[in-house]
Amino acid sequence: MKVRGWIFAALALSLAGCPEKKEESSDEKTDKKDKDSKDTKTSTTTSETPVKTAATPPPVTTETAPVPAGIEPRIKAEINERADGIEGKPMSGPGAVATINSPKEWTLAAADNSVSKSKDDKARVATTGVVGDPMTKMTALSTAAGLSACEFGPAEQVTVGKDKLPAVAADGVCTRGAGKVKAAYMAVGNLLALGSWDQDGDSATVFGAFRSAAKSVGGKDEIGACCAALAQNAKSAPPQQIPMYMMAAGTCNNLRSNPQGRAALGQVRAALAGASIPAACR
Repeated sequence: MKVRGWIFAALALSLAGCPEKKEESSDEKTDKKDKDSKDTKTSTTTSETPVKTAATPPPVTTETAPVPAGIEPRIKAEINERADGIEGKPMSGPGAVATINSPKEWTLAAADNSVSKSKDDKARVATTGVVGDPMTKMTALSTAAGLSACEFGPAEQVTVGKDKLPAVAADGVCTRGAGKVKAAYMAVGNLLALGSWDQDGDSATVFGAFRSAAKSVGGKDEIGACCAALAQNAKSAPPQQIPMYMMAAGTCNNLRSNPQGRAALGQVRAALAGASIPAACR
């Protein structure tokens, strides 16, 4: 009996030394469940959300460049590879090596910016000389033609006239008075030609004038040849004559835009003051 009592006493002491497992309250269980659910949701959202990258816009090309409103694509079909131009008086510009014809029945005002108009004043063609970008002379030429705020679509490569001259051309719109009119330009042989017509204007004759493009008589810039000869002579002339050649070359370059052409060479010869005159300037 003493042994059994001792065993029961030892078991009692052993049980008293073990910590009692604490039961979680219902509130604690709820808080833990909500926290676990939130952590799981955040992890899932982070892993599943796709990473967006900025789209790279396609490059703008001649084919995709925006075309101003109101422009009709006509000029390439009207002039490319066509030689059925109209007859009339030649129109050109300073330094140009090409011409187009002003319609016989139209009124032509020749100048640095020449303008030819139909009798009813509903269509017009203007020309001037240009080297390089046609837009450098577009404002002055359109103003001479009674136009403003001209806009053009992409320029296109064309071949025009009986001489099959390479050119660039584009369709456009301009403002005339309080309204808009259709327009087109062509740059060929250092010549810029601008045509426009009202809604009921004679667009066929405008394009006929463009198709009459041809090489100028002589086919070369004769004033330019003189200017180049003067500049070359200045390099080998006696020291006392160099200033005269340089002055004459400067005068020559200024006169290249003179519509009187070779008649202006008299001023160049006068600037030489007795120095030898190059053959290209005689």
